[in-house]
Amino acid sequence: MAGFRSMSMLTGLVERGGRPAAVSPTIPLRSGEKQYGWFPVDVTGAGRRLAVVTSERLILGGEEFRLRSVTSLRPRPGDWALTLDVRDGRSVEITGPWVPWLGVVLCSEIHGAAWPPGYAPVIPAPRRRRELVDAGQ
Repeated sequence: MAGFRSMSMLTGLVERGGRPAAVSPTIPLRSGEKQYGWFPVDVTGAGRRLAVVTSERLILGGEEFRLRSVTSLRPRPGDWALTLDVRDGRSVEITGPWVPWLGVVLCSEIHGAAWPPGYAPVIPAPRRRRELVDAGQ
């Protein structure tokens, strides 16, 4: 839920002209590059990977995607999913609780907006973990 809530707050900030906040880097950065976060994601067909997002790159495990090579972003916040299409013709789908926030960061860096052009977000309530019910109550 924290990632979904952070996505909502970041969406509001970006829509008012703000930018994501940089964090202390965990990887070597290029001149002028900023790191925005790092967390585990599931990459379809490749399993769990550590995602690092910067102002210039998305790094998934050992694979690096330059943001300028991303041709489209297809967010599905309610499913905690994001599909990236890249210039070499590949599509990469990632999922996880922080992926909705990651999608807004990428859109902010690539498009200067919280969502891709032409995207009309329909954001359902975030998924909740099922709570255990004590049958004795």
